[in-house]
Amino acid sequence: MVGVDSFLTAESTAAVRSFNRFGKLAWDRTAWPFNSVIEQIIPDLRVRSVQVGSGGSSYTSAPTVAFSGGGGNSAAATATINSDGEVNGIAVTNNGTAFTGVPTVSFSGGGGSGATATASMLTYIDFGTTISEIFRVTTNDPYGTASTSELAFRNIQDASGSSEYGEAILPDRASNAPVWVHYRAGFPGYASDSTVFPYIFSEYAVLGAYSDYLATDGQFDKAQVIQAQAEAIILQELDKLERQQGQQQYVNFITYGTTSQIGL
Repeated sequence: MVGVDSFLTAESTAAVRSFNRFGKLAWDRTAWPFNSVIEQIIPDLRVRSVQVGSGGSSYTSAPTVAFSGGGGNSAAATATINSDGEVNGIAVTNNGTAFTGVPTVSFSGGGGSGATATASMLTYIDFGTTISEIFRVTTNDPYGTASTSELAFRNIQDASGSSEYGEAILPDRASNAPVWVHYRAGFPGYASDSTVFPYIFSEYAVLGAYSDYLATDGQFDKAQVIQAQAEAIILQELDKLERQQGQQQYVNFITYGTTSQIGL
């Protein structure tokens, strides 16, 4: 029975993989009530860039750049010099974290003197393993006030290269003041003994897993038919959600230093 056991194990593994694949596809389709969160988050203020004020003179090699004050830590940067012995640029190699103000930039070594620079700060929201996607950021509680002030944001890759989901930057904002964030929680992933698979995904995932099986078996026409049936089911759930909650997506764009909003 060893061969049979191995076959059943492989089938079970494939089924779980398909359930997770279609479960995540459904999870990421919209802001479902069970994966959508609106809460206040304290963002992280970091060094985004450094502008050279005076290039100084007589540098024979690039001086060392240091940050002090500002309440944060771990910021780092590398300076470059030109043929005239002046500092002509600074590249931030580590944005640092936990700043409450603008740090002072200083130079040492390199054989010269007189270089000055100023740090520019930017607000970040770190996703960690909690946030998978941000839908909306506001300065105040969108449910607790008659009107809200929208904040534009841009999703970016986590610079640390870790397994975390990523992070977002808030353009034209340099503050660690709390903001309200509407986000989708991360997909939890399911094992063969899981008992909490979202009910509204179940039929979609079952049909999706069946279509995967048919495709693996070479029955591609049947797989496409079953896949279409699965898509029709999830579209029904999406339509029901939109009618129940009146969901509306927003697109924010920045113009002349302000954030405007368009409903789609």
